[in-house]
Amino acid sequence: MKKEPTTAQQESALEDALSPIVNKLIDKNYENSQDKIVTQMAPLMGKAIREQIKSQKDDVVDALYPVIGNMISRYVTKSLEDMLHAINTQIQNGLSFKTLKRKITAKIQGVSETELLLKENASANIRALLLIHKETGIVLAHSENPSYPVSEPEMLASMMSAIRSFINDWVHQNGSDKELGEIEYGGNKIILEASGYSYLAVIVEGAAYKTTYDKIRTTMEHIVLHHGESIRNFQGDLSSFGNLEIYKEISLLLNNSNTPKNQKKKLHPLLFLFPLILLLLGGYAYYKHYLNTVLSTNVNSKLYATPQLTLYRLNAINNDGIITLRGEVPFVYYKQLAQNVVQNIEGVHLVKNEIVVVKSLNDPFQISSDVSYLLNGLNQDDGINLRYTYDYNKLFIEGSVWDETRKREVLKKLQTINANVNINENIQILPPLLDATLYFEKGLTSLTDEARKTLVEAITLLKRIDNNTSICLTSYSDMIGSPEQNQKLSEQRLKNSATYLKEIGAISKKMVFESSPTPPAGIDYKEEPQKARCIKITYKQEKPDDKL
Repeated sequence: MKKEPTTAQQESALEDALSPIVNKLIDKNYENSQDKIVTQMAPLMGKAIREQIKSQKDDVVDALYPVIGNMISRYVTKSLEDMLHAINTQIQNGLSFKTLKRKITAKIQGVSETELLLKENASANIRALLLIHKETGIVLAHSENPSYPVSEPEMLASMMSAIRSFINDWVHQNGSDKELGEIEYGGNKIILEASGYSYLAVIVEGAAYKTTYDKIRTTMEHIVLHHGESIRNFQGDLSSFGNLEIYKEISLLLNNSNTPKNQKKKLHPLLFLFPLILLLLGGYAYYKHYLNTVLSTNVNSKLYATPQLTLYRLNAINNDGIITLRGEVPFVYYKQLAQNVVQNIEGVHLVKNEIVVVKSLNDPFQISSDVSYLLNGLNQDDGINLRYTYDYNKLFIEGSVWDETRKREVLKKLQTINANVNINENIQILPPLLDATLYFEKGLTSLTDEARKTLVEAITLLKRIDNNTSICLTSYSDMIGSPEQNQKLSEQRLKNSATYLKEIGAISKKMVFESSPTPPAGIDYKEEPQKARCIKITYKQEKPDDKL
């Protein structure tokens, strides 16, 4: 007898028979009613997740940490960056009108100034936005500022996709799930906000603020919410992809971008320093007035303390170190003296001499100029070497001349300058050097050619000095032969030399003759007998004893 199957066996057989049919029906129903299934399962998914969190919280945290952790990290980092940037900007503009307004508002509202400071943010200057498909790198939609057009956006999208893919792969290989968020270049940046199948590249000029990132994320949320399905199903054909609504979304973000509000209509910080500047200018003006008063007092005191200027009413006007002298003096000398006194005072930069000179016959400055001019002319003569000093009405002359005649001529010319000038002189008579030596042959008294040449030079010099100057002719012997013979030779040599001076040279000066039986001092007649036979011609100041 055949054994009947049990209930369990029957159920198992029935399950094996119906499972393929049921599975096929479920798959077919899923394909035909996906939207209905999603609608029915959506409430259940939320409840299921809540139940899973209650029972398996640690597993859920571990599963979501790579995604949620990355999002939180990026958000916190960007928020801190925005906060620091805003604080630094406000501190740098600490003297602006907006800062003062914020301080007052904080006091009125009873909140801290830092809280108000953190609330002050602004939008960045967005140049262009590109929505790029992740898998293909194709630009699904883009919008740009007409003032800053982006050339070849497709090439830019390909480059960013390659960079982003390369960096993300490297990051994943190193055990991290973070994504590339920004690319900076030359002070500007490209902000990348990614979703499941696309990412939004925003080119920002200058600093990006918190509101900028918030608007970018909001825009990306709208795009994913309303166009996520079409982006997920994109197969690379832009002609069948409707991007008009996406273009409107990103264009709206571009049009609403502005420069930071805290950079508009900012008053210059110096405006708030105006009271301090006025105070400093007032103090500086008072200080300058004090210096001018002190300098004016000093200048007038110096003028009054100068003996030559005490009798005259001179006034010094000071204008920041520029001294104007006014008054009347009898001589140009006094006018120049007043200027010399003032211009040597510390603090005087320039002297304007407006002193009026009342003409006078005894002008010290003119007298000094005339004496200087006269002596410059007289000193051109080789026989005159004079200098002078002049103190009003007193003239001091010193120096030397060759002879008395020149001295008398100099004093006579000086007296013609001004009869009221007292002349004190210390003029010495220093004739030009005269030291001529005539040499003679042994036993002869006639003049050699060399001796005549020496006499001509002596004659030229003697004619340039007056006749009151006496000359002395001294004859020396070589001590060869008897003293009597040497004496006769000496007398004849002196006579021949004197005759040449008188007749050939026409010298009428007094002549004194001397004869020595020995050679000149320092001459050894045995070694140098020719130098011992000579006549020396020099000056003779005392009255001559002999005259030929």
